[in-house]
Amino acid sequence: MRLEKRDNYYFLSEFKSFDEKILLQKLHVLKENPNNLIIEFKTKLINKSTLILSLVKYSSFWKNNHKSFILVVGDFLFKNKKLTCVPTLDEAIDYLYMEELERNV
Repeated sequence: MRLEKRDNYYFLSEFKSFDEKILLQKLHVLKENPNNLIIEFKTKLINKSTLILSLVKYSSFWKNNHKSFILVVGDFLFKNKKLTCVPTLDEAIDYLYMEELERNV
């Protein structure tokens, strides 16, 4: 997993191959000082139920801290009402800015 600091958010993406343990470790570290976060998944392993439950917990934590937690999932067949999922990175960035506007109103 590769972590980049961008304008007003962190971007976490797969670098070579997906490793759930590394993802959860990075999320745990980021949880100490939550900032807006976009995570891009390029594999179809996102549909694992244990991973989804973990992501829901982190998403709830981010939302409670008034920050965005957005998943970019290429195959938009993945759906979970408690997770914000979009098909492209551009849409994730747009969604993040819309959430920030809503929070500031």
